[in-house]
Amino acid sequence: MISSWLTFHNITFPRVTGAEPLRPPIKGIDRPGLFALRNLEDMDAIVQWINQKAETDCNSVNKMHGVVAGAGFIGLEMVEQLQNRGMHVTVVEMMPQVLAPLDLEMAAIIQMELVNRGVDVVTGDAIVEFLAAEGDEDKSLVKLRSGKVLPAADITILGLGVRPDTALAKEAGIKCGPRGHIEVDDQCRTSLPNIWAVGDAVEVKNPILPGEKWAVPLAGPANRQGRMVADNIYGKNRSYKGTWAASVVRVFKLVAACVGINEKILKAKGIPYEVVHVHPGSHAGYFPGAKAINFKLVFCPLTGKIYGAQAVGEDGVEKRIDVISTAMQGGLLVEDLAEIELCYSPPVGSAKDPVNIAGMVAQNVVDGLAKFVDWKEFDEAVKQPNVAVLDVRNAGEIHVTGPLTSDAINIPLKELRKRINELPKDKRIIVTCASGQRAYYARRILVQSGFNMVDVLGGAFKTYNTMKNISS
Repeated sequence: MISSWLTFHNITFPRVTGAEPLRPPIKGIDRPGLFALRNLEDMDAIVQWINQKAETDCNSVNKMHGVVAGAGFIGLEMVEQLQNRGMHVTVVEMMPQVLAPLDLEMAAIIQMELVNRGVDVVTGDAIVEFLAAEGDEDKSLVKLRSGKVLPAADITILGLGVRPDTALAKEAGIKCGPRGHIEVDDQCRTSLPNIWAVGDAVEVKNPILPGEKWAVPLAGPANRQGRMVADNIYGKNRSYKGTWAASVVRVFKLVAACVGINEKILKAKGIPYEVVHVHPGSHAGYFPGAKAINFKLVFCPLTGKIYGAQAVGEDGVEKRIDVISTAMQGGLLVEDLAEIELCYSPPVGSAKDPVNIAGMVAQNVVDGLAKFVDWKEFDEAVKQPNVAVLDVRNAGEIHVTGPLTSDAINIPLKELRKRINELPKDKRIIVTCASGQRAYYARRILVQSGFNMVDVLGGAFKTYNTMKNISS
């Protein structure tokens, strides 16, 4: 983790600022066996505790139970490492999903991976107390707000997030914001002359929402800010353009990455937006080893401005988010993503890269050629008497996965033109397929055949079914 620092001319402080792990005032939070993770010394202490417990109890690690409080980046990284050591792990998250920077349906893919790996995932519940386990003071019972008490934990990792560690700045009289972050200008100068601050403790420009600031505790921005400040101290006149929040985490075999702002933020701020979901392969499908990338693009439907993107998959995920991050910083629009030129060779990419595909779908939305029903709206929509569902998957696919709804009309895409009279023209039709491409083709066929009310299920069966599995 990269910490922030304060710099005076020719003076180096022995104390540093930065971000420190949250330790909320939960009863029993200072019990033995509870650890936060900020640095290598913390990691060493965790490893030492696990080894000592295994030796003292004459017990193997694979009989231990670990609890991770918080399902953010650090929390899920710790889940993976404890599980790799052989422990049974429970992760508890107060929010209704893991990985808050992602939107719910994207985080659900990571949650399914955790469950499939044998991790107990508790969401929408909070820890209210740590209690000593009967007969073993070194073990903790974790009591939740719901009243549930988890099995005795041999170790508990606090991954509840971070807060700015700015005591030194406040003592120096430097102005800090309402959440404790150091306020800086475009050159990272603080409110006092000849003092700069960078990294986890500062609040910086949000380049996606003009006029707004945010705190993004990531190592990459901290390093770049540090270099810029060093240049400015020695006479340059460089400005920091803002942080785009490009981030990535590995969770077992999956990688999740994102950049920009998510749907939740835009909705809370009342900013108009659209989203598209695509599920292309990491490279050409005819070359062995291609893995699906679940890709979400968030954008302005009026201008095509890119607000952000999220992706989850086994291969090539961060590469695509890096492209979107670069495009956003260069002011490109979704129509530019459709045309952007990227490397292609069957083992490593596709002639139409996932970035191109997402841009093409988004461009279709801007141009009025595609209209989507979001997965969150689908269940309510199909309750209306004037709505019919058309599933253009093949019968074999439906036999394996089951139908989307019990009354969905199944007409495979290749048969649609000759069977189009089976569909009601006086109803709104919502079309779906496995991943979305065939549903878009079906919509174009129906619109060109005189059907006036045709929408496509956003993310198609794949996204909708993921959410159904999580909720069940």
